[in-house]
Amino acid sequence: MSRETVQRIFDPFFITKVKGQGTGPGLTMVYGIVRQSGGWIEVSSKLGEGASFSVYLPRTDSISVQNQAVLPRATKPHGTETVLVVEDEQEVRQLTRTILESYGYRVIEAANSEEALTIEKAQPGEIHLLLTDVILPGMNGKALSERLRALRPKLKIIFMSGYPDDVISPRGVMERDVVYLLKPFSPESLAAKVREVLEGLSTLR
Repeated sequence: MSRETVQRIFDPFFITKVKGQGTGPGLTMVYGIVRQSGGWIEVSSKLGEGASFSVYLPRTDSISVQNQAVLPRATKPHGTETVLVVEDEQEVRQLTRTILESYGYRVIEAANSEEALTIEKAQPGEIHLLLTDVILPGMNGKALSERLRALRPKLKIIFMSGYPDDVISPRGVMERDVVYLLKPFSPESLAAKVREVLEGLSTLR
């Protein structure tokens, strides 16, 4: 990679593919996992010679439970509401759907914002929750949420991304008063956050 590319390799808005055919170099999840774990990544690359990524993680003998979602006792993780999942990575989208359906939710899925808006028009019943990735091809998750909220004022919203919110927020995509779920997440933490938001019990961030 060129020096300019290396300097922007972890930028969530940097795209190396043809417009409309991808959302970036594919390092979002890796960067998010490492940052979430308190680590760092270094990149070394020269044109025509390949690239190397060095991942540094803090050593620990304990198991962290910092990111485990805790439900209030009165809250049950199962539900029957309709959830619209918008995620451009097929594997992540299908896994998210499988998890939510296992907790009783009715799930509608879309690969991008345009597809989500089309689905919304064809959906006669209520959509209770929008669970959307922040970074999507075309219209991003924030813009999509604004469009859908204008059409369905009661819609609850959860943003998810492989990037920590302190990386997303300075670029204007995320506001400080949103509910944010960091990928990767466990089935339990996803179910907990969805239930909290639907019942109005979730604390922001």
